[in-house]
Amino acid sequence: MNAKAPFCGYSRAVLSAVFAFFVTLQAAVAADPVEARKNLQQMGIEYTEQQFAKSAGEGDMIAVELFLDAGMDSNAGGGAALGLAAGRGRLEMVKLLLAKGAKPTANSLQYARTRGHKEIEKILVEAGAKE
Repeated sequence: MNAKAPFCGYSRAVLSAVFAFFVTLQAAVAADPVEARKNLQQMGIEYTEQQFAKSAGEGDMIAVELFLDAGMDSNAGGGAALGLAAGRGRLEMVKLLLAKGAKPTANSLQYARTRGHKEIEKILVEAGAKE
């Protein structure tokens, strides 16, 4: 038995997944902007408008909630987060961003429409998106 490797029976991937789960669990309860930014950093996510939009496009609800808790404007980057989420069919993300004050733009409507995301298109129009 190897005394230096107490987790030798577990793969690195499993251990990484367990660690990520606990970081995510902690992230889900971020209480203030400082804690939210700290949690993003622990997840290996940089606090930038570009990363916010990327996370929204990927449908990463936890990261986007943390960005918003940390003070990110839901319309940062000209509404790129909403546009990416709409274009990639991330219905729940679109709903979250709209609920957090994202302004539906002609671009986000166009992205949803050209990619065939009818339900997102309908939600954006109902929220005030104009052609």
